[in-house]
Amino acid sequence: MKKIAINFGLIASLPIIFSFSLFIIYPVVNSIVLSTSKPEVVLELFKSTKYWEAFRNLLIFLYIAVPIKFLMALLISGFLITYRNNIFGKIVGITYLLPWAIPTVASALAFRWSLDYDFGLFNKILTDLGLPRIPFLLSYWPAMFSIILFHIWKWTPMWTLLIYAGRQSIPEELYESSQIDGSSIYQRFFYITMPLIRKLFLICLLLSLIWSTGEFEAIWLVTMAGPAGSTHTITTLGFQQVFQYANLMKGVSIYISVLPLVSVLMLILIVMFRR
Repeated sequence: MKKIAINFGLIASLPIIFSFSLFIIYPVVNSIVLSTSKPEVVLELFKSTKYWEAFRNLLIFLYIAVPIKFLMALLISGFLITYRNNIFGKIVGITYLLPWAIPTVASALAFRWSLDYDFGLFNKILTDLGLPRIPFLLSYWPAMFSIILFHIWKWTPMWTLLIYAGRQSIPEELYESSQIDGSSIYQRFFYITMPLIRKLFLICLLLSLIWSTGEFEAIWLVTMAGPAGSTHTITTLGFQQVFQYANLMKGVSIYISVLPLVSVLMLILIVMFRR
């Protein structure tokens, strides 16, 4: 009976194994073979200032966007837990998922229009207040800030939902007992909440790092990697090389260059899942 169950499980998994091999393993292996077939292309890539600028932008993007996303996720989930029986808390609980629910293309293009120097909503508000307009899409740092802001706005709700679900599983009696003992809200957070959701928090953090490394929409749709290609990251630079310059070899090499970073993050994630 056990052997039949194992055979059935293996047969039922064949479509998934086939799809994973066809759409994940084969493209990755083929890309590695393609990028290593001409080492001079890889060497030329590592000598390119444009590549290192894109890699720097990726690190800036990750180091700013990911921590802010999770800080806000902790704050919003804490608010929802504290005021879940309050009418205002229920309203926030319904509306905070809207940015995540709105289609990315529509929201990114609307956000790009809002940042326009002459006709954008944000600069209209600034001029009405008597403040100077900001060249959100015309200067490097404002453009990077715009990309990070859109990414945070778009993806914070998803991580908030996951952390909120984890915090709901914490027994209320633990908080009540600590309050009787005179603990502060900060002590309850650091000695009860965080230890109990630590594994969930770290898994979400690693997943966010992996997915944010491949972020494309926030960069390409909001700034088109501008101004003058200064906000390229690895994903948009590789896309440009392949689909605009028809340079498949260089584009694949750009993508493969971040594979070691992603592999390390995935290995850590797998180890955490097995604990």
